[in-house]
Amino acid sequence: MKQLLNILFFSCVVFGCQIKTERGESPAYDSNSQEESATEKLKKDPRQDERYSLVEDRAKFDELRKDIPAETKVRNDEKALIMDWMADYQKEPSDIRNKFSALVSRKRDNFNKDMNKIRDQYSKEETKKKDSFNKALADERGEIKDQKLSREERTEKYNDIDAKRKDFYSQVREDRDSFESDYRQKRKDFEEYIKEKSDMFYAELKDYTVKFNELKKQKK
Repeated sequence: MKQLLNILFFSCVVFGCQIKTERGESPAYDSNSQEESATEKLKKDPRQDERYSLVEDRAKFDELRKDIPAETKVRNDEKALIMDWMADYQKEPSDIRNKFSALVSRKRDNFNKDMNKIRDQYSKEETKKKDSFNKALADERGEIKDQKLSREERTEKYNDIDAKRKDFYSQVREDRDSFESDYRQKRKDFEEYIKEKSDMFYAELKDYTVKFNELKKQKK
């Protein structure tokens, strides 16, 4: 355990100590954002998002950290957090476990809220697309009615409109299926990340508990 803490301390010195101490959640996804569609937001890897990572919440970062890859920042912040909780063997193992559980719960809540916003945004975008398309078809039908056409010509134009409608809604269903597939995958990625970090944490907590109890006995 001591060797691990030394490694974690070095990681903190190199990366973690370059972090300002101001705390705060990263901004949530904005469902009204015009810059990113719901599909674009869904493509982001939750394992590299500091809003969901199991680290202390940080509002700002030093200039020294700007060129460090996001994945590296998260990994080193996670190490720094474990070091902070377990470094001095003064905290009860149960207190550390409760801290971790509370952190996981908060990050999962962040993730679920943002995923719900993404789905709501996608549904709104989908509805807007449908409304726009249906209006265009209605206008096209109106133009056909106003034209002097033979029965065959009119039938052909209406058939063309019906084909457009079928193609459009077929694409809408395909896009929705793709979105739902990505949605499920992102949730799976997040849960796998949580499980991986939880397994690592509880392995370290087990070692910490052994050492904590040994030191406690020595003090008696």
